Amino acid sequence: MVISGTFIAQAVVDFIHGAYTNNTGPLLNGTTTVEGDFTVHGIYCHPTKPRLNQTTLQILVHGASYDKSMWSGYGFGDDYNWHVKATARGYHTLAIDRLAHGDDKQYLDPFTVVQGTLDREILHQVINILRTDNHHQNPLPKSFQRIIYVGHSYGTIVGIGHANKYPADLDAMVATGFTVFLNSTAIVNYLQLTPAALSSPRFAQLPYGYVTSLSKASRETSFYSGAYDPRIPLADYARRDTLTAGEVGYTSFATPAFGFARPVLLVAGEQDKITCNSPVLRCADILTTTGAVLFPNAAAREVYAPQDTGHDLTLHYSAPETMRVVHDFLDRHFT
Repeated sequence: MVISGTFIAQAVVDFIHGAYTNNTGPLLNGTTTVEGDFTVHGIYCHPTKPRLNQTTLQILVHGASYDKSMWSGYGFGDDYNWHVKATARGYHTLAIDRLAHGDDKQYLDPFTVVQGTLDREILHQVINILRTDNHHQNPLPKSFQRIIYVGHSYGTIVGIGHANKYPADLDAMVATGFTVFLNSTAIVNYLQLTPAALSSPRFAQLPYGYVTSLSKASRETSFYSGAYDPRIPLADYARRDTLTAGEVGYTSFATPAFGFARPVLLVAGEQDKITCNSPVLRCADILTTTGAVLFPNAAAREVYAPQDTGHDLTLHYSAPETMRVVHDFLDRHFT
């Protein structure tokens, strides 16, 4: 029997949509062991001015259908560049590509391998390496005593899982673009995920388990609201990355990190359709609840909900103020 590519593609879309809307039952059926050598691509930036403590590194972890370039603002100037804002405040930054995204061309099985659990384990090893002075292992010019995890959206979900299993790895958490009120229906209805291989020739080699936004309009509707430069969604769509079916299954792993006792800042745009689009609660209240649920024993919890801002909060006009608030928070705990 020959099964057509169209049938397989639709089956993948149905699986992902069903997973988000909880219509397919349990997403997990046992476990499997994954072994291998994985390459991690990153952008490292060092501070532009001295700081009392030069051993603090921010690890920047992107969301679904993005890569490490999102933290640089797609060339739209320093107002959107996290590296510029962070290094000006004395922090080192390392933006990484998660497995099978960005410059990482290890297009592994999108169902059983490219999942948040493996992202977490890879990050755990990366952090251990970055803390050592052994330059045969550590590719950066120095080691770091303190690690700040900065995640966006799916990157935040991976970070919550990391704080749960390896709380000693992280000295602070900046959790952006995620709440426990995740609007899965909005993801399905607005983003309109489709197999990436059918959306662009540059994804032609990918298995159908890799999906991405159907169109520029669907991507803009999902990720942008309020006040933003209309040129940015165009650049965003041109540089779009993918999401795997396995990663979708990991969205349910945002369980409380009871052992994490370090500072946490939660940030989401007040007009974020995916995390804060609620007719009852204000976004700040949603973030406060999220912090209490996911980080009940944090040393400090603060929230910030920039106005006129959607899901991609570093790509809106409010980005400079958002990044100022984040680094004011970090300065209070690291100076």
